[in-house]
Amino acid sequence: MADAPVLIITGPPGAGKTTVARLVADRFDRSVCLETDWFWSTIVKGFLPPWQPDADSQNRAVVRSFAAAASAMAVGGYTVVLDGIVGPWYLDIVMDQFKSSGVTAHYFVLRPARHIALDRATSRIGDERVPGHPALTDEGPVLHMWDEFGDVGQSEDRVIDNSDINPDEAASLILNRVRFGT
Repeated sequence: MADAPVLIITGPPGAGKTTVARLVADRFDRSVCLETDWFWSTIVKGFLPPWQPDADSQNRAVVRSFAAAASAMAVGGYTVVLDGIVGPWYLDIVMDQFKSSGVTAHYFVLRPARHIALDRATSRIGDERVPGHPALTDEGPVLHMWDEFGDVGQSEDRVIDNSDINPDEAASLILNRVRFGT
């Protein structure tokens, strides 16, 4: 078994994933905050916006890539906080990778109210999560992704509504759930 777990922090654009993931990673002695946005930016030709129906094959390849990287770091003894959009529709890919590597994984969905996520995401105009790649601020895809996370089925007990709590409180909730298995 790996020495360190992977904590997946996901949710729609504007959920606060990046802010909360960094705070969670900072609370471990040996940790990595793996921002999955970078993996999408490595596609030089043939990139499809991930929310488009034709992008499934591309998306599966990218998800397998960052799951393998997270596994490698966890096996190396680093607690990995995976920051990115990992909807339940791709959870099987990451969990299969973690299981085959002997890695324990914890899954959390940050899901503020729809209008809050939209306000946060659309206010990031000019921000770059990855150099040369602007943050997603387009209302249509942001709302589409929020709707995708609106009901996460069997993972609904993993949802944290962070509409009215600050990032430190959200990070503490995640850490308490990991530590106490709730």
